[in-house]
Amino acid sequence: MPTDADRMPPAPGDLFVLAATADLPVEWAILNRRAGQLLAVPADTRPLAGSADVEVPAELSGGPLSLRCRFGVWLDAALFEPELRSGALTPDIVAEALHHFRRVESADLEASPLAEEVDSDPEYADWIREVPERAQALVAAARPVPWPAARPAPAVSWVSAHRLAAIFALLAVGLSIWVALLRRDVGRLSAPIFDIPANEVVLGAGDRGGSVLEIPRGASHVLLLLVVDAGIAPREGRFEIVDAGGRTVWRGPRVHLIPAEEFRLVVPRGLLADGRYSIRIVPETGGPAIAEKTLRITTGE
Repeated sequence: MPTDADRMPPAPGDLFVLAATADLPVEWAILNRRAGQLLAVPADTRPLAGSADVEVPAELSGGPLSLRCRFGVWLDAALFEPELRSGALTPDIVAEALHHFRRVESADLEASPLAEEVDSDPEYADWIREVPERAQALVAAARPVPWPAARPAPAVSWVSAHRLAAIFALLAVGLSIWVALLRRDVGRLSAPIFDIPANEVVLGAGDRGGSVLEIPRGASHVLLLLVVDAGIAPREGRFEIVDAGGRTVWRGPRVHLIPAEEFRLVVPRGLLADGRYSIRIVPETGGPAIAEKTLRITTGE
C-alpha cells in the first residue's frame, strides 16, 4: 500500500532507485531541480571516496553512502517514480554535495592528500568505471515511460518485483566486485610490515601538549604507542582519534585503564592523512575527555 511519502513528488534530498540502472548497485541522490528536471548524482556503498565524492556517514539519514558528484546529470523528473523512493539525505549533506558538484563542473576542486591517494587507487578506478560511470551513461539515455492515469494493482505489483530485481542486482554485482577487491586487500594486508613508523603518545590529566609524527613517504601503516600517564586513576574508558574537523577517525573498544600501561595501535596510513589530530581517552559512560593530546602528522622525504 503506497504511503503518503510515496505519493510526494521527488525533491532535493530524496534517494531513488531508477529503472535504467536497476542492474547496478546504485541509488540516485537528488541535489537540485529546475523546470521539469532534477539534478541527481549516483550513490553507492563502496567506502572509498575520492576528490569528487561526498561521504554520508552511517549515523546520518541515508548513510553510509558515497555520493559520486563527478557523474551528476540533469534528468527528466518523470524518471523518478515516487514508489521507488529509497531514502532521504539531510539538508547539510545535500548542500555539501551540490557545492561539490558545482566545483567539479567549474574545475575548481581542491583535493586533500588522502583524496588524491584514493583517486590514484586502481581498485577505486575500477569501481568508478564499472558503476557510477556506467550508471551516468544509462540514465542519460533513458526516457520516461508514461503511465496511464489509473492502473490496477495486481497481487504482486510491478513495483515490488522491480524492487526485488534491483536488490538482487545490487547483491550480485556488488558481491562479485567486492570479492575481487577483498582478495587484493587480503594479499596486501597479510604481507609483513617492516620498520613501521612509530610515535609514543603519553596521555595524562595534566599533559595536554602536542607532538609531531613525520611519516616516511610510501609508509603504509603507523604505530602509535598509547601510554596512560600515572596521574590517571584506574577506570574503564576508550581511546579515540578525532581530526581537525571534529570527525572521529577511530574509536577503540572499552579497556581497563591502568597507570603506566601501554596500548599499541597500528593504523593504516590512509586513515591518517597529513594534518592535526586529537588523541583522547574518554570515559566509558560518556562525558568530557579524561586526557587529550594533539598529534600532527606530516609526510617526510
